[in-house]
Amino acid sequence: MQVIGLMGYIDKHDFTINMAKILEIMNKSVLVIDATYDKKFKYIIPTMDTDKESYITNYSQIDFAVGFDSFTKLEDYMKENEVDISKYDYVLIDIDSAETYKKFNKLEFNRKYLFVDYSVLSVSKNKELIAAIRNDISDGEIKFTRILYKAFLSRAAENYLDTQIASYNITWQEENYEIVLDEQDKMVDIDSQFSGTIQMKKHTKQFLYSIILLIANLIEEDEKNILKQIKRRKD
Repeated sequence: MQVIGLMGYIDKHDFTINMAKILEIMNKSVLVIDATYDKKFKYIIPTMDTDKESYITNYSQIDFAVGFDSFTKLEDYMKENEVDISKYDYVLIDIDSAETYKKFNKLEFNRKYLFVDYSVLSVSKNKELIAAIRNDISDGEIKFTRILYKAFLSRAAENYLDTQIASYNITWQEENYEIVLDEQDKMVDIDSQFSGTIQMKKHTKQFLYSIILLIANLIEEDEKNILKQIKRRKD
């Protein structure tokens, strides 16, 4: 089981869903844990369990844990429903604040991605998140993979972020990613929410290639084979 932290003060639920879908297309079992402050996935992922405050539901062959206030409450739910978290190949945890990190940090992360957009607000919130991680990991370096998501990069902004977090002993992984969505990609994600189907093939080549590169590195698979598998799928 690989535990992947998708961290950062930015709305990245569409990315998380698309990432999970490509992993599923590559025959990986996936659990997505919503650790966002506003519990966004509860309002996006369709379910029949409308009477429950928190639950695990399957959507497009992916399990989503939504509405939980903490990982402890998720653990209790799993025990009651005899769900073994170790059965999943990948557990993706969408974390967007220091507060939610503190409540969902019981698993050891195999990989941590930091999503940045270099606005002053985003930098400040990400600094709070990194401080919480540093408080949790008292010794050694913290390794992040940087993801520039739906944003513009300036040298001044990049330097500002690096300066703000310099004291936390952050090490950036050599690879970094830029995920850009145009209007077509946004419309595909909106249509997916209403149709109940994650429509990967309708995304632009630019978006697909950028996310495929990230996943290829994560699962150690050739990106051409990932693209081929996406094209073969009917859903």
